[in-house]
Amino acid sequence: MTNRSRTYPGWQLLLLLLALGGIIGGWIGDAIIKLWPGLSILGRVQSVGLPTFTMDLHVFTLSFGFMLNINFFTILGFILAWLFYKRL
Repeated sequence: MTNRSRTYPGWQLLLLLLALGGIIGGWIGDAIIKLWPGLSILGRVQSVGLPTFTMDLHVFTLSFGFMLNINFFTILGFILAWLFYKRL
């Protein structure tokens, strides 16, 4: 008997697919909410992350920050991207 373990593509591809899934999910969500305003509760955005922090060093300026705006459609895009990754 041979041991058939499933190998997945790298984590870089997973991150790319998750980012694309979230972006496309957000776009589709915006289009759906414009067509059916009654579904606006699903488009409510929650922001998670670190606000922008700027450090001025007189020679150059560094800015750090990360914000993730999540709604139902973004999460749905993440899930579909993860399922697509699992099928690869």
